[in-house]
Amino acid sequence: MDLSTSITSCGLSGPELALLRKANTLTIEQLIMTPIEDFAKRCRISQIDVKRIFDKVIKRMPFPKIVCLDTSQHGDDVFTTGDDLLDSILGGGIKTGMVWEIVGESAAGKSQFALQLSLHVQRPLASKGLSGSTCYLTTSSSLPTARLLQIAEENFLTSAGCGLDDVHTLSAPTVALLEHILTVTLPAFIDQVASNPSRKRVRLLVIDALGELFHLSDKTTMSTLVERSKNIANISTSLHCLATKHRLAVVVLNEVIDVFHRQDLNDGTSPSDVLYEQQSKWFNTAAFFGEGRKEAALGLTWANQVNARIMLSRTGRRRYLTENEHPKRRQLAQLNSISQPIQQERQGEPTLIRRLSVLFSSVSQPAALDYIVSVSGISALPDSLTTLDSLAPQLASENTAKVAEVSVLPAYLEPPSEKVLPLTNNEAPSSQPNERDEFEDVWDQDSSYANFDWDALEEDLSQKKE
Repeated sequence: MDLSTSITSCGLSGPELALLRKANTLTIEQLIMTPIEDFAKRCRISQIDVKRIFDKVIKRMPFPKIVCLDTSQHGDDVFTTGDDLLDSILGGGIKTGMVWEIVGESAAGKSQFALQLSLHVQRPLASKGLSGSTCYLTTSSSLPTARLLQIAEENFLTSAGCGLDDVHTLSAPTVALLEHILTVTLPAFIDQVASNPSRKRVRLLVIDALGELFHLSDKTTMSTLVERSKNIANISTSLHCLATKHRLAVVVLNEVIDVFHRQDLNDGTSPSDVLYEQQSKWFNTAAFFGEGRKEAALGLTWANQVNARIMLSRTGRRRYLTENEHPKRRQLAQLNSISQPIQQERQGEPTLIRRLSVLFSSVSQPAALDYIVSVSGISALPDSLTTLDSLAPQLASENTAKVAEVSVLPAYLEPPSEKVLPLTNNEAPSSQPNERDEFEDVWDQDSSYANFDWDALEEDLSQKKE
């Protein structure tokens, strides 16, 4: 029995079958795809009676095992990011069979991170790699091959067989083309590569960047939001199917938007109502790690589709780095038996510090650490790790203070006319009575307006209007 089976084989009574024929419902698919409210209006019966018919049909339907959720037969394939500290907060590295999201503002290092992963997945199994290749899909720009080669040479990966030959790139400038690539072109290419023993299997898929496909030039309406949600659902379904079937890791780059804090959102609602703005800071921003100015784009629809979300933030901080804080430079100095490059960098300009935050993940706990972007890629800084457990006492004390502030009432409330509240940060200072308007200076500077007959102008305009 499948969805195309006739409704007559579901054990329904004669009157129930007559109601279904009246509603022009002949198959199980037509029945379950029709909302109960619409079905009740068509047949002019109560929704309770319709629900009873639905339950009878559902009980006769077999529920096959969903093999996509059964991953026990597969091993946990993980490859390194190229940095041991990053691997530690990501659950050992980048795990296959998952959809990873790297979200951040411009110049935060998203593409640098993706290029770095595209090379390290090619490393042998003994070197924490998967001996695989990468499919790199771009939406608005071409693959930066020069930067990719620079990272490979700086990390001495070219000698390990890691290079540009195993990074396959394709452009997807539109949503429709991306959906076609994910459903038709890419599966065929993955099977073709897997059938050739001399080539490395595709183990990593990168999309750089998904958010750029949904930039709307027209005004945002309900129809455009619904269409965007449908496209995101289709894309995410294809990504999960590829990750599960071919055991590859999917890394999607995304953009951020500014966070606007709205006041008095609880007006007219009960205290038990859970507001989206209060909950989104747990999965959309890195507010608990000190970076709450930006939030991930594409909304809740996309957030529900990813298994792990990593946010990269620009902090504006700079500092001088020591040898222990620059592991790749230290490795280069050890190979050349010199420390001059490190000394020169220490005496130069301070290095720009950025922040990496794991907002949520199915294989690791939320955490954050500082990192730098150098010629060799992304490197985490030691002694900068912050976990959510370490922030628990601070969060608990803040919540306790808020509860006490709400529950404890003062013994006497002064009338509003007798109490002047202090100026808060969210309020703009009021203008002084003797302050001049900016346009008054314009009138004073231009003498042509001094003797202008405004009454005559108004009368002339009134006559023209009539």
